[in-house]
Amino acid sequence: MGLMEKRKSRQPFLFPPKITKEYMFLPADMFLALRYLRPKRTFVSIVTLLSVLGPILGVAVLLIVSAIMSGFDRDIRKGIMDMQAHLQVYPLFSNTFSEPEKLAEKLRKKGIAASPVIEGQTMMQVQNNILPKVIRGIDPKTEHSISNVKESVKYGHYEIKEGEALIGLRLANQLRLKPGDKFLLHSPARLTKHVKWKEDGSVEVSKPDEVYLPEEVSVAGIYSMGVADFDENIIFLNIDQAADLYGYQWDTATSIMCRVPEPLEIEPYKEIAEGIAPNADVQTWQERNQMLFGTLKVEKNLMTFLMAFIVLVASFSIAGTLITVVVQKTREIGVMKAVGFGRMMIARVFLFQGAIIGVIGTFLGTCLGLLVITFRKQIAAVLSFIMGHDVFPAELYHLEAIPAQVTIGDLTFIVILSLAICVSAAVVPAIYASSLQPAKALQEDN
Repeated sequence: MGLMEKRKSRQPFLFPPKITKEYMFLPADMFLALRYLRPKRTFVSIVTLLSVLGPILGVAVLLIVSAIMSGFDRDIRKGIMDMQAHLQVYPLFSNTFSEPEKLAEKLRKKGIAASPVIEGQTMMQVQNNILPKVIRGIDPKTEHSISNVKESVKYGHYEIKEGEALIGLRLANQLRLKPGDKFLLHSPARLTKHVKWKEDGSVEVSKPDEVYLPEEVSVAGIYSMGVADFDENIIFLNIDQAADLYGYQWDTATSIMCRVPEPLEIEPYKEIAEGIAPNADVQTWQERNQMLFGTLKVEKNLMTFLMAFIVLVASFSIAGTLITVVVQKTREIGVMKAVGFGRMMIARVFLFQGAIIGVIGTFLGTCLGLLVITFRKQIAAVLSFIMGHDVFPAELYHLEAIPAQVTIGDLTFIVILSLAICVSAAVVPAIYASSLQPAKALQEDN
């Protein structure tokens, strides 16, 4: 084959006809970046596709983890806000408030919903099963103003009278109870009133003057708050029966539970409550759950930090891909420099490549992450079936279903982080390509 025939058979390396028609309107650096990334049946194209796969998986995992941790915080916060009071007022110098309704009425006049309650531990017995539980004695007429228990009743009715109780759905399923079924509650006050500790540390047990009988109650309703701890451990009684159970006088309460219009700005309401009840201890929902929410925040930040390393590792594959391109295109880079391409122009070619890989990987990774989040319940069900056990046990995670919440702030942070890492990965190949000497580059035979 002659020299002229070889020249005719060789395609121009800068502007192949198919690519020129599609991308001639682009700047030269962007045009070359797209040309080098155009899929072909070569090793470079395979590595390019793999380099895009890295950011896809990294962004997807980072988005999924961040959404689940945000969902945990939201759902646990909602469960606590639905079950617990925004403010809880405790007596300082005794176990109970006398005439608590008067104090509750003073709080209501200041715009704070209030309801007296009696809380304590008890032993629940169903046949031979004896379980420790928490009793909350409530006044159904005022309780609905400070919690969402009424709206959470799934079976039966909310208005409990003496001899009736509300139990959680998990507890009902565990003990196979339904509305109308009966169970026993053992009173700690009655069990311990005959036991006395002497000054020398010995124990004196007196003979009871009366026969001990536990409280018998029936299931009036079954509620579900969506938080496993609440649905399994809290039993609601009428406040008068709770007073009998713990040996208190009627018209007493161990605390006043309050709800305010703005729970996130609760300090002014706490000051109002402290002014109304100066001899009481006023606690906010934030103070009672400070450790829990602090732990969730630390876990989310730690998981986000660790998962960001996936995207960082993916950046090494991008850097490797671009360095491979630089080595294989050394001769072309030498020609471009010889005809007048500046160092910044050459560097931008490979920076644009990193940016293009980052944009494609981030976009597809975001779509994959959102898809997994949307179908997380179905995926968990399939994994549970394959593995033979529940992958999200409520006893361990305290929630009935896998939570997820995608926030604009988290999504923006993940996108910016991914793009920044991908572009940064192209810096070293860009500097290397721009520093090539034209004379030496033209001597390479690639």
